[in-house]
Amino acid sequence: MIIQSAALMGILGLLFAILLGFAKRRFYVEVNPRIGKVEEVLPGVNCGGCGYPSCAAYAEAVAENGESVDLCVVGGSETTQAVAHAMGVEIAAEDKQRQIAVVFCQGTSEAAAFPGEYRGIPDCAIAISSQDVAKRCKYGCVGLGSCVRACPFDAIHISESGIPYVDAEKCTACGKCVEACPRDLIELHPVDHDSFVYCKSQDPAAVARKVCKKACIGCTLCVKAAAADDNEGAVRMDRNLAVVNTEKYTAKAEYGKKCPTNAYTTRANVVNVPPASSEVPVR
Repeated sequence: MIIQSAALMGILGLLFAILLGFAKRRFYVEVNPRIGKVEEVLPGVNCGGCGYPSCAAYAEAVAENGESVDLCVVGGSETTQAVAHAMGVEIAAEDKQRQIAVVFCQGTSEAAAFPGEYRGIPDCAIAISSQDVAKRCKYGCVGLGSCVRACPFDAIHISESGIPYVDAEKCTACGKCVEACPRDLIELHPVDHDSFVYCKSQDPAAVARKVCKKACIGCTLCVKAAAADDNEGAVRMDRNLAVVNTEKYTAKAEYGKKCPTNAYTTRANVVNVPPASSEVPVR
């Protein structure tokens, strides 16, 4: 009986092996070997900065669909060269400016009016949707750290005064913090672009100044300073807000010398700024 059972199990095992072998040959899908080669040289952090949900997805897009080899913001030019090598192509060296996240709000606990204290779920979007925010400025940073939790590189933190600040050495411009901010207060800009109007308020001057001492009040002094420097268009007015032209950036720190609220300033909300470089640090 035992021998018969063993023989039956052996026959069944043999049949299953034959079926599996047939299925493997019948349904085999050939995988492009370049996908693995490209994925191997990518950082593997799956940050999404390239526009794909993972490094594996980006590798497949490069190998199968001819996606650009220079989309990895974390690896920078070194990774771009490695991906190109894995694909067997040559690329010309490009002076691609390194970018970092820039936080456009200075509404700290000292500068902005905080009439209450938020006690709800610590999420900026939820606080805004519930209209239960501590700060009066409806354009300002909520300060609950959604951007901090979104950053995969520990490159953004909330200061003691309640405003996010960026560690430029760690920032890879992956864009996660940009996506996380429900008030669009975070943007990506070249590291050597240092002077901006760090405010997004469209309130009239009387209201803006009442809710935040650092708000732009639309006085146009920075706009006039740029025009006087034969650099008209470097700073423009967008309704009640002065805005630096970021597409053709020629702004200078001196344009903010007479800003009454210091809304136009240099290097706000950023620490550890390295010298301007064409490369993003490899991690």
